[in-house]
Amino acid sequence: MSSNTRVVLREYAPEGVHSPDCFTVDHSQPIPDIKTLAKGQVLVHVSALSVDPHQRIFISPPPEKPTIKSAFRYPLGQPIFGIGVGTVAASKSTEFAVGDKVRSEGMPWQAYAILGEDQLIKLPASEGALSDHVGVYGMAAFTAYLSTVYAGKPKEGETILISAASGAVGQVAVQLAKARGLRVVGMAGSDDKVEHVKSLGADAVINYKTCGDLNAAIVEAAPEGIDIYFDNVGGEILDTALLSLNSLARVVLCGSMSTYGAAQSKLRGVLNLPSIIVKQVTL
Repeated sequence: MSSNTRVVLREYAPEGVHSPDCFTVDHSQPIPDIKTLAKGQVLVHVSALSVDPHQRIFISPPPEKPTIKSAFRYPLGQPIFGIGVGTVAASKSTEFAVGDKVRSEGMPWQAYAILGEDQLIKLPASEGALSDHVGVYGMAAFTAYLSTVYAGKPKEGETILISAASGAVGQVAVQLAKARGLRVVGMAGSDDKVEHVKSLGADAVINYKTCGDLNAAIVEAAPEGIDIYFDNVGGEILDTALLSLNSLARVVLCGSMSTYGAAQSKLRGVLNLPSIIVKQVTL
């Protein structure tokens, strides 16, 4: 009998960047068949999974004294899960048939997964790849659209600064902003990423790891100031970006990647909050 490949969390990741050693690829379980399904359950052959920054929080060690406000953690010894897509391989649900393409917010990281019908969304037929539903049709692109268009309220001719501009959300935001006639300044952390963001149409891109004085780099890239700051990283980059905001600017707080996995004792607050008050900025 074929084994069901699973990505299992072996140990929690300490502070900082996590290691592949936190996980193990397990082949000990067989692929489930229809006999193992209960009424209303579906067996999904998983095709694609979304790897998202917030999952770093879920593999951090739980606090010594958890409270109701403590962030969720993946249980040890079990497959992690997230947004994913796949094809129905077997079904005891009246809502889903074999061959249906489906999406789940809680798709286990394994080749085949048993899910309840209430955990699945049936996907429409499309010409693109199934993986597009965790990409351009997925959460990241939808987040970029809502953040740029609705929260950012862009006006043609304005300047937008986008951190993590090469990421899943950021690279869509770059293209949406350009399509609406904005001057787009991106930030990324390597030369390859910088070139990628430029290829998407950004007018200027800052390598925040090599630019030296980040504030000076932002002023050079956006001499007329920032009208919209799309923040995906938080921390010192957010703090520095606040210095270049124009009056009535909008700051879209989308993520805080720089703090994920960091020890609480090493987190710092935002120092440049007066810029938000004085310039009547909308958060």
